[in-house]
Amino acid sequence: MPVEELQWNDQVSAIERSASVVPWSDENLKSCFTNGYQNFGIWNADELLAFLIVHKPLQDEWTIMNIAVKPTAQRRGLASQLIHFIRKAAQHQRATLFLEVRENNLAARKLYEQTGFIEIGRRKDYYASADGQLETAVVMRLVT
Repeated sequence: MPVEELQWNDQVSAIERSASVVPWSDENLKSCFTNGYQNFGIWNADELLAFLIVHKPLQDEWTIMNIAVKPTAQRRGLASQLIHFIRKAAQHQRATLFLEVRENNLAARKLYEQTGFIEIGRRKDYYASADGQLETAVVMRLVT
């Protein structure tokens, strides 16, 4: 299934709520569908299966803000497909690609490492968890 540019729709919110431990609010999600962001999705007919939100604050520096895959579509390589897509775009534009991930999200960290990201730092107490505790963010950069 091809990766396509994504505009805001209610399916983004539904995937975020069902796939994330601490989902973003609709307000936060919608704010990422404005200037300075570029977003992509993978569709099966009219059904959104996965999405990627990329912030482009500078021409040569991009940050993956969010990747989410509908639970019924997980384990099909869709997140990897989105990462490979944005990796090629960043390489073409000579942009450095960054992301932050919860320290305890081992599955996501493994995926990022397998797709070429390395840890470059940590942000202590960066994320709020579902139980109100604070979690460390692992900052990663794509090695090209």
